[in-house]
Amino acid sequence: MEDTFAACIALGRSHSFEEGHSRQDARLAVQLFDLTADLHRLDDECRDLLYCAALLHDIGYVEGYEAHHKTAYRLIMQASLPGLSDRDKRIVANVARYHRGAQPKPEHQGYSALDADDRDMVEKLGAILRLADGLDRTHMAAVQDLEAWLDGPRLVVLVDCPFGCEAEIAAGEKKGRWFGDLFGLRVEARSRFEPV
Repeated sequence: MEDTFAACIALGRSHSFEEGHSRQDARLAVQLFDLTADLHRLDDECRDLLYCAALLHDIGYVEGYEAHHKTAYRLIMQASLPGLSDRDKRIVANVARYHRGAQPKPEHQGYSALDADDRDMVEKLGAILRLADGLDRTHMAAVQDLEAWLDGPRLVVLVDCPFGCEAEIAAGEKKGRWFGDLFGLRVEARSRFEPV
């Protein structure tokens, strides 16, 4: 998959994406994927697709902020990404599309074209990416590391950001609502450190 990841980076660069933020979201997303494996029960192939979607989720900024998630979907679908089958590319495009904005709906054409298993995968991966994106709200890579565990009806996400990350915590909880709704949990983000 390294060639595929490199192709995603190249595609992002061709659209002047914010590489640092995209790499941070990808790193956080796969950490969250690993830490919540008992909930989502997805395999390593799904992890790789999540990583690709996280790298590419903001490429739509090239055409402006307002609908950049929808633009990202279109640009990914139009791209040549070696190592991804047509099915894989549809999943990656949909996961990137749902990092913000409305959650998937039956009337969304790209989502409705997927089979039931792939729609389920897109929802789980999209919810993980949305949470990860919240945890880099300032695009400053404030979160250096994280842990997550279940505590009754809560998923506690403990973030290491020694220089403060109030915006990341607030956005992580807000953008984590979809993940919580999928699994019947409340996402609660906390900082391991007090701001310096």
